[in-house]
Amino acid sequence: GAFSILVALRHGNRTGISQHIDCSQQEAVMQMVGPAYMDYALNGRVAGPIGNRHPLGVAAPHGVFRCDGDDRWISIAVMTDQEWRGLVDAAEETDWAGSASYGSHEDRLANIGALHEELAAWTAGFNDYELAGLLQNHGVAAAPVLNVADLLEDPHYRARETFIEVRHPLGFDETIYGAYVKTSRSEARVEPGPVLGRDNDQVFLELLGLSSERYERLVDRKIIY
Repeated sequence: GAFSILVALRHGNRTGISQHIDCSQQEAVMQMVGPAYMDYALNGRVAGPIGNRHPLGVAAPHGVFRCDGDDRWISIAVMTDQEWRGLVDAAEETDWAGSASYGSHEDRLANIGALHEELAAWTAGFNDYELAGLLQNHGVAAAPVLNVADLLEDPHYRARETFIEVRHPLGFDETIYGAYVKTSRSEARVEPGPVLGRDNDQVFLELLGLSSERYERLVDRKIIY
């Protein structure tokens, strides 16, 4: 939507002719809500709020659960009986882990509310990173819910150079996003944004052909910064 506005403004500036923009909100998000449309069309079901539960109801437990510390959370998803047995092994002798109410995948889906409550009470006693490592070692999909500070220090993001340190033209160091696309044969050149007017000399003197005297007058009058 924002890009279409910029294109229309540029067209108007170049031609003097305005444009009407028709942007369907439904079409814009259609590719993200396909399962809901198909469920309604084929099964007659209308989707409702489900919180963090799996949208297709094929995972139990499935959600984010509080851990020890200030606003620390872990995401856990169990899709199969094998993964469930891994979670049970990690939880060791907890009462809920061996409950017959959660013995099968269907049982866990049917009792998912109670299961989530039991699981949340258990995860609350763990450090999120340590618990994620424990569950992963038992074959369970689990990961800490990262805040901004966590992202900057996370080993995975650091290895991928998701964030990089650069020297700003004004003389200070800053952290910015690295290259979104990684390639095997070349390294992307990522720089901080330019200072205001960095390319003025080239644009006004070379490309536009202004005289030095006129250019300096415009700068002195702060028409050009």
